[in-house]
Amino acid sequence: MNDATDTLSRLLQLYPVRTTLDIRCHFGAPWQLPEPTSAPGTVRYHMIVSGDALMEANGERGVVLQAGDIVVFPHGSAHTLHAGRGKVVPSQVATGSDDMLIRVENGGAGAATDILCGQFHFDPAASAALLPSLPETLLVRTAGRADFAGLQALMRMLQVETDTARPGAHAVVTQLSSALFALLMRAWLEQQDAAATPGLFTLLASPRLQRALHCMLAEPGRSWSLDQLADACHLSRTTFARLFRAAAGATPGEILTRTRMAQAAQLLADRQQTVAVVAEAVGYQSEASFNRIFKRHFGIGPGQHRRQARPE
Repeated sequence: MNDATDTLSRLLQLYPVRTTLDIRCHFGAPWQLPEPTSAPGTVRYHMIVSGDALMEANGERGVVLQAGDIVVFPHGSAHTLHAGRGKVVPSQVATGSDDMLIRVENGGAGAATDILCGQFHFDPAASAALLPSLPETLLVRTAGRADFAGLQALMRMLQVETDTARPGAHAVVTQLSSALFALLMRAWLEQQDAAATPGLFTLLASPRLQRALHCMLAEPGRSWSLDQLADACHLSRTTFARLFRAAAGATPGEILTRTRMAQAAQLLADRQQTVAVVAEAVGYQSEASFNRIFKRHFGIGPGQHRRQARPE
């Protein structure tokens, strides 16, 4: 396993994303599927299972989507998928007897398109950390890509499990969907145009800088100096600092602090540890200093965070 793969795993463990699969569409042309702007932290996605469609979003018109394509809207943009010309047949909603997915059909006689639709849900910390470096429209094309075999297999399994009601289908779909975001981000990072806007994914996509992010995620409690991180990337201190700031949109120290705070939030929520123990685990010898930085980061102190996160 290389550093980039391992770092993606650590990043998604630190900022977990919840996935839901909500709608199974079967359309015959002509049809259209308009989606309004989504709420903060809610990211819609569509998987083209079979057939094709055109996409209108973020000023782009007539983008062709084909079977095997997955399109995601990380910043909640309004968008429309459609196919065929002439009068659009209104979609009709029919909920399946298993109540697992909403099934949407239109009864159109033209070329058929099957689409699976769902949402990724980010809490405020994950939204702030992961979404800024993602584009307005994220498109992954899996057809003809042997290196995307895992993502293709996942799409096929979701298609099979949502075709007809079968014992345990709801549990299977839930578990399969939970892996979708990780596989999707892996595929997107491997595309040549993966990242451009400063943020963690841009940093992760950079062969010259990803080692620094790996170090911070692997050992957030370590007192990483600029020289140590630059050495890990085989760059001079000055070059490293300049490239890192351009890729991440923040200094190495700021990224390290955010990483520590995210780790601390998980420790406070998941384990029976004192604030002092958590502070030391993420690199703070002074509990008062940790409390001050945690409150500045989250708006509440670590004790209050733990009380709010822990179920009664």
